[in-house]
Amino acid sequence: MDTREIRCPCCNATLIVKAGTSEILQATPFKKGPAEFNDFLQKQKGRTEELARKFEAVKEKSKTRLQSIEDKIRYAKERHDSQDE
Repeated sequence: MDTREIRCPCCNATLIVKAGTSEILQATPFKKGPAEFNDFLQKQKGRTEELARKFEAVKEKSKTRLQSIEDKIRYAKERHDSQDE
């Protein structure tokens, strides 16, 4: 019996297939090994830095928005005062 071992490009499962009929004789799912602790720490450090950058960006946007609102209020007051005169 002639068999072929094929690795799925999507899920990395291993299939053993009968060559003549293409019948799947055995399917072994891919088992991912345990994650490396150092890789996990590096990802978390990158995530922390990214969240800090996003927080600073939102904080800066909030400041400019507040300044814009204050400018509009000041303009409206000046315009109202000039119409009273």
